[in-house]
Amino acid sequence: MNFKTFAEKLIKANKEAERRKILENVAEENFLKLAQALRDTYYQSWTNEPERVWKAAQALKSLVKVKPTEEIKALSLWVSGIAYLTKGNLDSAIKNLDKSAEIFQSINQEHESAQTQVAKLYPLALLGRYDEAVKCGKRALEIFLRFDDELEAGKIENNIGNIYFRRELHREAEIYYLSALKRFQELGEISFLAMTENGLASNYSLLNDFRNAEKFYEKALLHSQQAELFVRQAEIEVNIGKLALFRGKFDRALLFLEKSRQKYDELRMPHQVAVAELEVADIYSELNLNQEAFEIYGRVTKSFAELKMQGEEARSRANFGRTAIFLGDFDISRAELGKAAKLYESEQNPVGTAIVKLSEAQLEFTEKNYKSALKLAVEAENLLDKSANYRYKLTANWLKAECFINLGKLKAARELLEELYDEATRQENGQMAQVSQISLGKAASIENNPKQAEKHYKKAIELIETLRAPLSAEEFRMAFLADKLLPFENLAKIYLAENKLQEAFLLIEKARARTLAENLEGNFVWQNEETSTKLTQKLKDLREELNWFYSRLSRAEAGKTEDLQSGIKQREKRIADVMRQIESTKSACAEVGAKRANLSEAQELKDLQKTLGSEKVLIEFVCFDGNFSAFVITSKKIHFVENLARETLIIEFLEGLRFQFGTLRYGAKNLGDFVGELKKRADFYLEKLYEKLLLPLEKYIGVQDLVIVPVGALHYVPFHALRFQNSLRERVSQPSHTKQPAHADCSDSSYLIENREIVYVPSAKIWQFLMQKPAKQIKNALLIGFADEKIPLVNREIEAIEKIFPKAQVFTDGAANFENYTKNAPAFDVLHLACHGQFRTDNSLFSSLHLADGFVTVKDICSQKLKAELVTLSACETGLNKIFAGDEILGLARGFLLAGVSTLILSLWTVNDEATTELMKDFYTNLQRGFSISASLQTAQNNFIKRGAHPYFWSPFALIGR
Repeated sequence: MNFKTFAEKLIKANKEAERRKILENVAEENFLKLAQALRDTYYQSWTNEPERVWKAAQALKSLVKVKPTEEIKALSLWVSGIAYLTKGNLDSAIKNLDKSAEIFQSINQEHESAQTQVAKLYPLALLGRYDEAVKCGKRALEIFLRFDDELEAGKIENNIGNIYFRRELHREAEIYYLSALKRFQELGEISFLAMTENGLASNYSLLNDFRNAEKFYEKALLHSQQAELFVRQAEIEVNIGKLALFRGKFDRALLFLEKSRQKYDELRMPHQVAVAELEVADIYSELNLNQEAFEIYGRVTKSFAELKMQGEEARSRANFGRTAIFLGDFDISRAELGKAAKLYESEQNPVGTAIVKLSEAQLEFTEKNYKSALKLAVEAENLLDKSANYRYKLTANWLKAECFINLGKLKAARELLEELYDEATRQENGQMAQVSQISLGKAASIENNPKQAEKHYKKAIELIETLRAPLSAEEFRMAFLADKLLPFENLAKIYLAENKLQEAFLLIEKARARTLAENLEGNFVWQNEETSTKLTQKLKDLREELNWFYSRLSRAEAGKTEDLQSGIKQREKRIADVMRQIESTKSACAEVGAKRANLSEAQELKDLQKTLGSEKVLIEFVCFDGNFSAFVITSKKIHFVENLARETLIIEFLEGLRFQFGTLRYGAKNLGDFVGELKKRADFYLEKLYEKLLLPLEKYIGVQDLVIVPVGALHYVPFHALRFQNSLRERVSQPSHTKQPAHADCSDSSYLIENREIVYVPSAKIWQFLMQKPAKQIKNALLIGFADEKIPLVNREIEAIEKIFPKAQVFTDGAANFENYTKNAPAFDVLHLACHGQFRTDNSLFSSLHLADGFVTVKDICSQKLKAELVTLSACETGLNKIFAGDEILGLARGFLLAGVSTLILSLWTVNDEATTELMKDFYTNLQRGFSISASLQTAQNNFIKRGAHPYFWSPFALIGR
């Protein structure tokens, strides 16, 4: 009789009745051998097909009902224990394995009883019952050695090694791993070799022996692939990802951690999925994706608590609390760190306790309690001295040094940081190396040693660039740089103090809108790994679901939108998560900056000045220590004007201006003569903004057109509408034939746009890139208009523009839909979209344009290559952006620039429908007459000014680009 065949039939049977029928064909004397064959299935399947183990357990339960002998019961309980283990039900796994052991012991099968305990050590460890696990393991090991069972002895030694590893006792773990490895090598057991090599490699990685760690991971992965151990492969990939994270190789870490997460998900192993997600959260935290990491920690912490995986829960809570510090939620931080401390204490894990103390020290440091932070850091260091985990010792020393700096103990800080940098370099810890250099730079600056500070900041920037270079997705690159701008800023301050204006400007530019510039210049070439087809299909399905919700929302009656909006936000979040997973499997070639690599920074500046020529001046604002200053770049020189205004004052003026503009939101018809008074009030704020931001620059900017690079709150300043007193300076203008002649204003005041063209750009580098693109002749236009209650006169606007572009493609009302936009947008030179815009402060990449059947989001815009020379978004607040660290703009403007558009006209606040129709008609008429885009907008706005119009009606529209 072929017992394997019958075992396979039983496993494939889905119902009890089917299994009973199969068993009717088995002779009673063969039931035990059949039970043993089913038991053997778990050896072959639990590391690659956990679902088969569950089915084998069900088949054995059926067999027990037919033949309930003690040995068959013991075999059934044994396999059921393993099945529960694959499902993450640890308590049930231990309970079944213990019952099995008891039965085997009662029938004098001591060896089999000990075998059940091999598997028991794993759930005991996960539950934090380490002493019990070690005792159980050593007792089983004695039995196996007595029976000369080298295989089972090796397995139990490996598991004891795992327990010591979890308790951060790495030297003890090494002894057991090496003993197990020797047994498996002599036996030629590939699958078990993979298991032990994986554990040994992880142990070496925490001992900072990266050479041995990589060697054993490589062997473990090869052996697991040869034995087709899919679960083991996923486990090894997790560990390779962790090692890469330790070493600052973020692209490799993302790749392997995401691969393992997907494998565990496909294998339906919830406890392992949670472990993989914990590792993913750790790398997100390292990359400053703190909100994303925070959400994952919150989710997996609950999973670990439910699964009673105490060690993982402790680590998750500790990292959850640490991430909450970065997000400013100190109450959550204290609560989670307190819970983590208790869990680590119950596990008797001093390293875990030290990790919590380090986070508590970070919290105290953030709240400027430097003495308390120092005390906690020292306590953590003392705990770490008893372990071989060097990585956290570096963190403890860095925190101590930062406290010393803030407590004025600069010599002690410097000595500690120099040792720290040397040790971090030796350990290949790039992250700690760069933060130590930043801290050394701060200490040198405080000691008034600019040369030394310059050296440290330059080294820090070099390390940051090395760590960042391989990252793929723009989200990862942008987030990583977000908290690393300090050395760029501080080094620029040193250059400015030495009057090295060129070096300071180029350094600021290096960090300004960096990721957007890189993407526009095409300096990143992606190497795609094999992306999960399930993920791509999932993304497609989610997009379809989201579009369905968008379309329903646009037709929903009042009071019925709440559920739809909830569904939209859920799917937007899931789309972002899936896209992040897909991006994690990409890596960047080492061609960053390749297109400009042959240009020196000095040459780049000369090229910029050449492009500016005699007619343009570039003003690049910076904000140092809460004060706005500005670089002024002309064709010949660089100037720097410092301390123009406090940021708080400018924000106060902007709030006053927004309030004044808000009074005209519903038009001016019913306000009568009061409109004149409202205009004076608005002009007051526009004059104050001019006085603070531009008046000190007048002697440098002359009469030239302006290219403005804002920073921070200045992105919301309508510079073109700022108002100055003519009596302050003589105004002379020499416009070219493509520009509107300067408006001859005899009044005491003028708006800036009256005498010059003004464009806005995220950075000088981006403007230079856009200016180098070949100019396209505007021949055709796509006009899309969809009216709603906020902009009811859209069709009138589209009709007016259609007369100017007789061959335009026009879609209004129901035809102004998603399909007609996506199908037609790539083919036109001008895109005019008169539809309501929605800026999403909560999720800027889902900012959108409201069409008849739903929304066109930033993600939709980026997904198409556009040839348009000009895109005009004439609806409300289409120019609003979230200003991310490094002045990365996140909103509709970013989407269209990435899609290939050179020039955008967008609105900074709510627009007036009638005024917009008139302004757009005038703008496109000027464009058709041969004026440049910027001159056409200037002319249209000046025509409103001539009539004495309130700036609310003409100034919402700003030109971004060239």
